[in-house]
Amino acid sequence: MRYLILGSGPAGIAAARAARKKDPDAEVVIVTEECTPPCLRPHLPDLVSGEKEEEAIADPQGKDLASAGIRFAQGRRARRVDAARNRVLFSDGTEESYNFLLVATGGKPILPLSLMGSLGSFLTLNSQSDAVRIKARALRSDVSLVYGPGYLGLETARALRKLGQQVIWVNPGLPRFGNPISGETEAKAIGMLRNNGVTVKEGTEIADLIDRDGKAYTALTTGGERIECSMVVVATERFPSVGFLEGSGVKVGTGILVDEYLRTNVSNIYAAGDCAEVFDVNRRESRINFGWRSAMKQGQLAGENLGGGEKLYIRNTEDYFGLLYGSSLLERMK
Repeated sequence: MRYLILGSGPAGIAAARAARKKDPDAEVVIVTEECTPPCLRPHLPDLVSGEKEEEAIADPQGKDLASAGIRFAQGRRARRVDAARNRVLFSDGTEESYNFLLVATGGKPILPLSLMGSLGSFLTLNSQSDAVRIKARALRSDVSLVYGPGYLGLETARALRKLGQQVIWVNPGLPRFGNPISGETEAKAIGMLRNNGVTVKEGTEIADLIDRDGKAYTALTTGGERIECSMVVVATERFPSVGFLEGSGVKVGTGILVDEYLRTNVSNIYAAGDCAEVFDVNRRESRINFGWRSAMKQGQLAGENLGGGEKLYIRNTEDYFGLLYGSSLLERMK
């Protein structure tokens, strides 16, 4: 039996370990486009701020995979799934076969249309490599503009201010996906950011971004403001990474549509984590459950089901931000 897992985030690694435990004789393979070791993505802002080093945000799940009998292949991006032949084709021209496939590819940042003509003029915060790049650039800059709603925009602004930057945060409003911060908590957090010297522009968008010379940028807002800065970081919510499934026969809505067993409409293909749109047995509707803990839980359950289990995924209501960071969001703003 061969289990192929796409993605090395919390869902992918948890699934690989669960499948290995359930089926000790099987071949378990993780393939990921990431080139860095698995990391705790919620702590990427801490890497930017200098509060943590790369070793400190390593994902404990990702250690000693080889000794667990799990093959780990990095730097390979899935391009197409041939469900009829049980194969995944990759951008480097290689392919991998499977008996069962788990898709745990997570998400990619949602870029506003107004910035699509300015690619190369801004940085995104989505990976460990991104965080390292942002920190290095910040140390050569003085004024940073952060664009993005919700906790990631807030955390990125906090991290850059902690690093000593003059920070302007353009906060367009509530995120489309994920768990929004409650109004009272967000208001308190924004107030604390302002007290720490962050300039917050609420309820506005970036209408255009002009690259003046590769070192200086002018952002034009929908409110008519001109913001001069030396670095732009787009810290937006993530959209499920599912484009490579086109033509595979796997049904996709916003994310990959799966039942309460995390199984797609193709019987030997499962999905878990931020890329999965899971059927909620309590609400009787399909939902995307963004978040580290839910991804781990889904991955573990999917891995067991790959190995012959029939466990149902039941979503819990969690203290999302406390679990995500291990500390109060407001405590982090201090």
